[in-house]
Amino acid sequence: MTVLTRTVLAAALAAAGLAVLPSSAYAAAAPYTPERICGPGFHRVKDGHRAMKTRDGAVFGHVYLMYNKRSGDNCVAAIKTAYRGVRSVTGAYLEVRGGGRSQDAQKYRYYAETGHLAGSWKCVRYAGWTRDPDNRVEAWGGRQSWGNCKG
Repeated sequence: MTVLTRTVLAAALAAAGLAVLPSSAYAAAAPYTPERICGPGFHRVKDGHRAMKTRDGAVFGHVYLMYNKRSGDNCVAAIKTAYRGVRSVTGAYLEVRGGGRSQDAQKYRYYAETGHLAGSWKCVRYAGWTRDPDNRVEAWGGRQSWGNCKG
C-alpha cells in the first residue's frame, strides 16, 4: 500500500468518524487487561485463556489464568466484552488441587477477579462467567479439568 493510498484511506475513515488503531496501540489503550487486574508480576499461562460463550456461541468476554513465578500465586480475571460498563453478574473461579479455592461473583461493570491463591507446582482449574443485564443469558468459559501442574 502506498503512502498516498494510506493517507486517502485514513482521511476517509476519519471523515466517517472511524479510527484505526494498530494492535499494539489498542493493547496500550485497553483499560482492563488480565495483567493489570491481577497485578505486577502476573503473566498469562499456556492453556490459560478461554472465551466466555453463551449456549448459542455468542462471546460475552474472556477468562484468563495468570501466574506469578516469584510468589507462586495464581489469579483468574474474567473480563467482559459484552455489556461493558453496565452492571451485570460477572464471576471468576480458581481452585488449586490440594489447596484453596477462590470465587468472586457480583454485579460488575467490567471484570471479576479471584484474588491471589498459592499454587506453585500444583494443578489448577478455573472459570469465568457473565450474564446479560436482565440475568437471562449466561456466558461461561474455563477449564474444568486439572492443568498447569508444573509451577
